[in-house]
Amino acid sequence: MGSILLLITAILATLVLYLWARKVQLEKQLLEQQEENDRILSTAEDLRGRLSALQGRNKGEADGIGLDVLDRLFEQYYVYEGTENLQPRVLKEVRSLVDGLRENSKLRQSLEHTLNERREQVMKRLRLAFPTLKEEDYLLYMFTVAGFSSTTISTLLEKDKPYVYNRLYRLKERIRSTEIPDKDFLLSQLEH
Repeated sequence: MGSILLLITAILATLVLYLWARKVQLEKQLLEQQEENDRILSTAEDLRGRLSALQGRNKGEADGIGLDVLDRLFEQYYVYEGTENLQPRVLKEVRSLVDGLRENSKLRQSLEHTLNERREQVMKRLRLAFPTLKEEDYLLYMFTVAGFSSTTISTLLEKDKPYVYNRLYRLKERIRSTEIPDKDFLLSQLEH
């Protein structure tokens, strides 16, 4: 009888320990997911800030791309907060924004237009000085001048970071090796 009681107590203790360990594991997963969500939103806020700084604010006007990006992300976060769909929905929205900058020529033109307005026609000057550059080189220059990180540029161009560093280095060297009047200006814009 004592052996059976001891066996039942051992089984119950094992079951309680298992349930406790499972609860701790689920809490840890939930915490990790929340941290990931916070990281994504922080990245989105950083992106919005950079785009907003580029576009500036004109009396009562929305700040265009940056505000739109943040609004879309926060709308997804608000709708799906506390559900299992939060992370997939926010990631889907981020993916659509990345795809937009990759493939939507209007969005890229808007960014280029903003840079031209805010940075003394920098993209027009680059295109005039180097009309034979590949479109990828113009995009690399534009994203760099816009202040995007190498990780962001790698993502947008769908290239590895070493490739981006290499292309940027070659682009800088190409600008340095010319005798165009805008050489110093074009190089200085890459240093911001």
